[in-house]
Amino acid sequence: MDILKKYKISFSGLQIGHHSFDFQINDQFFESFEKSKVQKGSLDLRVEMEKSETMIQLHFNFKGNVTVECDRCLDEFIYPLEFSEMLIVKFGYKAHEESENILVIDLNEYEISIAQYIYEYINLSLPMQLIHPDVDGESTCNAEFLKNFDQQEIDNEQDMDPRWDALKGLK
Repeated sequence: MDILKKYKISFSGLQIGHHSFDFQINDQFFESFEKSKVQKGSLDLRVEMEKSETMIQLHFNFKGNVTVECDRCLDEFIYPLEFSEMLIVKFGYKAHEESENILVIDLNEYEISIAQYIYEYINLSLPMQLIHPDVDGESTCNAEFLKNFDQQEIDNEQDMDPRWDALKGLK
């Protein structure tokens, strides 16, 4: 069974006006995307849809946690997320993306798959550098890994080619 089928909104039978949809995003969702930065997570998603004759506005409200790998010590940690995004869906003769938050779909479409947008919104909400949070000014990274990493850096400096010393003198 394709897990991403759950993330489709069928809008053709809905009346013009406001509609709400609730989705659960879990580990199976993230496993459906290869090479995902996030492989585990538990998020609640509420999609508020405003349907009109010419377009649909989708407001995504995310709340939950994802498990990510620390860029410093490579251990996994839980990163909390709470954010909102918006997608405007217009009807046209040719399906295409007009901009990053405006999508044009064919007039004959009756549903929209939001799975790819959910995945992108979650990944774009993460900071560039994922590092364990500090508690009381102390890093919560794996101390053993950091100690070994620092020692390896010192060893690399000591093993440096002596020809580079002459270049250091040019500064």
